[in-house]
Amino acid sequence: MRLIISVFICMLFSYESTAQSLKATPSDEQYVIVLRKVLNEQKEWVKVHAAEFLVWAGHPEGVKEVYQAEERLYGAQSPYRIGIWRVLAQASVGEERDRWIKKIKAAFLNRDGVDRLHASETLAKLKICPYDENPSLFETTLVSTSKPLAMYTLWDAFYQNPAKENEIRTELLATLQNSAPEDMVARSIPAYALRQLGGLSVSEWQALANRALAEPLDSPARTNLLSSAWANSFRKGYDDLEKKLKAELLKYSKSPLKGERFELAMVLADKGNTDDLGLLMAMLKEEDPLPSEAENEDIKAAAAYAILKIKQRHR
Repeated sequence: MRLIISVFICMLFSYESTAQSLKATPSDEQYVIVLRKVLNEQKEWVKVHAAEFLVWAGHPEGVKEVYQAEERLYGAQSPYRIGIWRVLAQASVGEERDRWIKKIKAAFLNRDGVDRLHASETLAKLKICPYDENPSLFETTLVSTSKPLAMYTLWDAFYQNPAKENEIRTELLATLQNSAPEDMVARSIPAYALRQLGGLSVSEWQALANRALAEPLDSPARTNLLSSAWANSFRKGYDDLEKKLKAELLKYSKSPLKGERFELAMVLADKGNTDDLGLLMAMLKEEDPLPSEAENEDIKAAAAYAILKIKQRHR
């Protein structure tokens, strides 16, 4: 009986702590206002991120109209046009959505096109594989001399055939494990993909976690590796390793590099909890500002989005 009462009290305190954390933050509308301000006042990729955050957080009103205007103005501007089509594909449905996806595919399938890299990355994020449109070109691209293009195309291949999903995960993991110390691309992009794909076995996750913790502190790939490992770490019996990964990851909240702060906010949006709201509020308030306005606005948008997603999960 005492044990039952103790467990109940612990659950009650946990619930009250979560409720207090949520009450201490402003209403959802204030974060949506932050995102709309960034959408309306910033340019290019910072604007793209704010638009996507609004769609993903369930507040898409006005996003399509803003980006229809962007398409009229900048629909021929490389590589930003890929971002424009990416937003419009996510803000549209049916034939209209298909029309924007067709444009992105065409950019990838243009063998000599200048936007193949951005198109390949965007197709992966949209969970689309363009293999069937030109199998020969797709296979050639998998071994492209442009390693980023090859890596994003490998991620695209995950969506070609469900029977090959485990094979692609294994290949992405092997690529980052076997990469040369100086080859940051071969670790960063596969880690980034695996964060979003998930589905690793326990042994694969442990291999990724060990690789992340072994990455040098000054490595540009370290944040992606830690982020990917922590995102895949929610398994019973491995609490200590999970906590270690998160502790290392949280150190990047004040990084001098925007990309590292941004990646932290993104994984917290997916996996964070109410304990992380204070850190995200500090990022939102620019308590440790970055050198440029655009960088700060990008991080504010990412933090606002992460807070919205955490609050949605803990209502």
